[in-house]
This record gives sequence, C-alpha cells and structure tokens, in this order.
Amino acid sequence: MKPSTFCHGLLLVAGIFLLSGCAVTDIGSTLRGDHYLMTGDYRAGEASFRQSVRERPDSAANNYYLGRFLLAEDRPQQALPWLKKAVRLDPDNPDYHFWYGMALGATGKVQAERKQYERALALDPHHLQSLIYLGNAELKRARYSRALALYQKALKIWPHSPMALYNRALIMKALGRTPEEKIAWLQYLDRYPSGSLAIRATNHLNRLGDFSYRNHYLGRRTITLTKIWFKPFTAELDPYSYPALNLVGATASNMKKGTLQVVVYQKNDRELARKRAASVKKYLQKKFPRLQGRKIRISWFDRDEVFTADGKKQKSGESVRFFLTGWK
Repeated sequence: MKPSTFCHGLLLVAGIFLLSGCAVTDIGSTLRGDHYLMTGDYRAGEASFRQSVRERPDSAANNYYLGRFLLAEDRPQQALPWLKKAVRLDPDNPDYHFWYGMALGATGKVQAERKQYERALALDPHHLQSLIYLGNAELKRARYSRALALYQKALKIWPHSPMALYNRALIMKALGRTPEEKIAWLQYLDRYPSGSLAIRATNHLNRLGDFSYRNHYLGRRTITLTKIWFKPFTAELDPYSYPALNLVGATASNMKKGTLQVVVYQKNDRELARKRAASVKKYLQKKFPRLQGRKIRISWFDRDEVFTADGKKQKSGESVRFFLTGWK
C-alpha cells in the first residue's frame, strides 16, 4: 500500500519514532483485512469491516476491505460503492483503482473497468495485476499487440504468471506466429503441467506437431504427461520419464477395478515397440505393487499413432499411450 494511504505524522516516544493517529488505525485495518483475505474467511471479514466503516466511515482502508470481501463473496454490485469511495478517499492508491476496476468489470462496465486499470498503471507502471487484467481487456478486443506488450511487462515482474504465459501463447496463435506459439505453449506447460488449461495447452501444442506433452484419459481423469522417453535406440527408460510414469501408476493404483492399458508405437520396428512396452510395465509393477498380476496389459505396433488434436489429424511415429478399461 502506498504511503498516501496513511497519515504522515510522527511521534517521538522514548526515543522511538511512531506513526501517529489514523496511520496506526489504518495499519491495523490493513493487517486485519489481509488476514481475513488470506484465510478466506470472507463473511467474518465483511462483518468486521461493516463495523469498522460505521465507526470510521472516512477511512479509505475500511471502505476498501469491505468492498473486497463483498467482491470475494461474488457480490460485485454491492462492492462497487465501497470501492468507489475508497478510490475517492485515497486516489493515489493503485490497489484501490485495480479492485474498483475488477468490480466494474464483474458488473459489465468494461470501459470503466479499463480506465481504472489505466489509472492504477499511471500511478504505478509496475502494478502487476493491472498489467495482466488490462492485457486481458485488450485481448478481448482483439488488440493483440497492445495485449502482448502488457503481458511481456507483467512477465518481467513475475516470469511465472500463469495468466500472462497462457494468454501470450493464445496471442501468438491469433497472429499466426507458429514458432513462437510453440515455444510459448512449452513455457506454460513446463511451469503448469496440470489442470484444465494444461489440457488445452497440450492440445494446441499437439496441433503444431509437437508431442512433448500428451493428454491421457485414465477413467474420469484426463491427465497431462510429458512424453515417455527412452535412451536412444533402446528400450531402457530415461529417468526424465519417471515422474510421468509415477503419476500414471499412482492414478491406476487408486482404482478399485480396471486394467491399465499401455500402448507403444514405434514406426517400422515392432520388436523395439514390444520391448519398450515391457519396460514400462516392469517399471510400473515394481514401483506400484498393486499393479501386479493382470492390472497392466501391454500392446505394441510398428506404425504411426494417428489421433486428433485441437481438431487436426496428427501422426506420431514414436509414442506411449495410457488408458484404463473396466475401471471404477
């Protein structure tokens, strides 16, 4: 929070400088408000700050936090007046502008939303949230160059921002910048290899003919895995693949019923495909004893795997696929 949020008087007590008056009170409000936000106890936070607003209605911090809790409870229309008042009481605080913008956006006031992000950035050009959400607003308007510039600035501040990484890749797709799109999807997946966005990112990547990541369907779950690698020209597993295999094994082990199907494709080399399938089975059964017996079935083919990714037909001459049958 910017210093302008607080009073600036200093008291000298026993040789120690202390912030005076409302500054101490606003610091207390900030600590209390942040505590409720971090713990996710939004109802308690709302009740606490309704009382604080009654006691000190002209405290920017009290109005701000009451608005934040209403917004967190998915009540943006009710949050608006409190956040608007916080901005009026402390117009130099970029956080207040940002969250007022969020409430405006949640109520469909998209032009006003953008203006608040722009005001936050005028106060603090490095305000991370405003860079990202202004980028989102520009992306929705198909203003790709503007959105990309904002995401790039955000990534200089936080190189692992999931929203900026994912949306940057979408922009590369929209602009037809295929080599950069591929790099962008890989950078996102290297950092965030699970979840619904990882599944989508993998489909985009596979559409480009890159199979470094693949989606596998294990019962009700769709999981994204790195490619299963072997040492060149052999059936010996590369240790780089162990984490992916461990995830498959753990998922299959937790199924009460069913058989894990392991399918290996190795174009024009059926024997190598067979040996690689056997290596995968051996590793999984050793690592996960519950997969002993008939819990794993292997198949192998000396041809391309043919599949569809993001609506486009693809071929892979070397791959390992996993799925479950008879699962529960």
